[in-house]
Amino acid sequence: MFLERSSYIEKIGRNSSIINFKVDLQFPKLSLKSMSNNLVRILCQFLSARYYLTFGFSFFFIYSALTTASWGQSIDPYYKTPTQPPTVPSSQGQTITDIEVRFVDRNNQSVAGKTKPHIIIREFDLKPGDIYDAELAQEGLIGVNNLIHIKQGTISLEPSITDNNVVMVVTVEERNTFFFTFGLTLPPPTALQGPARPVTVIPQSNRASGLGGGIRIGWRNLGGTSKAISLGVEATTKSFGFDFDYRDFVRHDRGYAFNFFSRQGREPEFENGDPEINLPNGDDIWIGRLGGGGEYFFPIARNFQGTVGASYQLVSARDGLYSSSLQPVDELGKPLTFSADGQDTLLTINLASALDRRNSNLNPTRGYRFLLGMDQSIPIGDANILHNRLSANFSQFLPLNLFGFTEGDRTLALNIQGGTVMGDLPPYEAFSLGGANSVRGFKTGELGTGRSFVQATVEYRFPIFKFNAFKEKYTVGGNLFVDYGSDLGSGDTVRGEPAEFRDKPGSAFGYGFGLRVPTQFGTLRLELGFNDKGDNVLHFNIGERF
Repeated sequence: MFLERSSYIEKIGRNSSIINFKVDLQFPKLSLKSMSNNLVRILCQFLSARYYLTFGFSFFFIYSALTTASWGQSIDPYYKTPTQPPTVPSSQGQTITDIEVRFVDRNNQSVAGKTKPHIIIREFDLKPGDIYDAELAQEGLIGVNNLIHIKQGTISLEPSITDNNVVMVVTVEERNTFFFTFGLTLPPPTALQGPARPVTVIPQSNRASGLGGGIRIGWRNLGGTSKAISLGVEATTKSFGFDFDYRDFVRHDRGYAFNFFSRQGREPEFENGDPEINLPNGDDIWIGRLGGGGEYFFPIARNFQGTVGASYQLVSARDGLYSSSLQPVDELGKPLTFSADGQDTLLTINLASALDRRNSNLNPTRGYRFLLGMDQSIPIGDANILHNRLSANFSQFLPLNLFGFTEGDRTLALNIQGGTVMGDLPPYEAFSLGGANSVRGFKTGELGTGRSFVQATVEYRFPIFKFNAFKEKYTVGGNLFVDYGSDLGSGDTVRGEPAEFRDKPGSAFGYGFGLRVPTQFGTLRLELGFNDKGDNVLHFNIGERF
């Protein structure tokens, strides 16, 4: 049994999961003849355990409510779940003589604001002397409401001393400056690297595992200028890392970001093989990453974000957490890095984009999302690594009323991911398959590690029952899923061939069922996956899969 934090490519709120932990439990092999009976029996046990589940979830919510209420923050400090377009006054041909910004508290009482007024005003494509336009006012107000430090904004028009002239008043309620969240993954897209960076496709190898989790603390709206700094820390039995992040928002949807990170961990390309292959001294293989980068993020079109940046990393193979001993090869003499000394220098130009047309970021039931990423390395140092990585991820959500046990959404969720690397490919930059966010029924990285991959999922989500906790109504849902993943026969093209010598299958199906509870801090997922090799794994996650 192990609990793992993996970076989820979605935003919780922009998906995929800001907190994303998982527990994988391996059960004895089940014969194909007995699988159907076991599926029915276990599902019935889940349904009959309704009150036990309600008690368990309520206990979990008690802990979560106590820890989050004291900070009064949402789980993602940099993203707010979209709501319906705000209402603004209609156009009557009035001329704007001035734009004023006023601040109120949660009781709508006037207070002194922390945000400088021009930060609010620059969200509008209106200025004094313009004819008031309701459409432009609404677009600007949406931008104000999406600022990381604004909780809610409204617009009103007040008559001026001159006929047919008005003062446009923007009234805003600010959020707390300090924030504290569980989990440290930031929302996509991003061109930066590190433990808090969401990836375009989950099977990338630069993930670590272990029992534990992460937190992020920080301050937003520094000096009232829409700047933010934060520090994320993760600690598990198999990894430790931190990520320092600085962001300067030019407007709500564009700006600059810089980060510095460090992480040491046991990564999936070298784990869960049969046989297990360690270092010549018998220790486990640890991959260390130390680096930083910068990016510019910007809107491409409505609901379509892009980012471009550069990252620098020192990547090393070692025999323990922050060990001083570099390990260039494993016990079979297979290389772990490109450099002969066990440490590579990796400089990359990174591009990423996210087109999000889902009706909800927390629990989508219709719409689609498309993620695209490209990383181009520039050869430097002894490793002299030159490669190009392309990856893509598409999700579609369709309403489909097949069955359910209570009122609620019934959704068919489809996902396909793929990627390839052209050029030099160290094992720590390959695609690793298997796990709760890849092919369920396998442990993380157990299916394979390749230069190229394709992964697909068909999943039906349905409601089972509802319960109340802390004046909130929660829906316990179920899901049935089929996953497929393949390294497309590319396992032997990765330097050191980690999957080939660990006898990983490379391609397989997974299928099963589970329970889901959408919450404000992520979707709780308990899923039992079977694979076509006769094995099964019970996965527990907080955070969406795609």
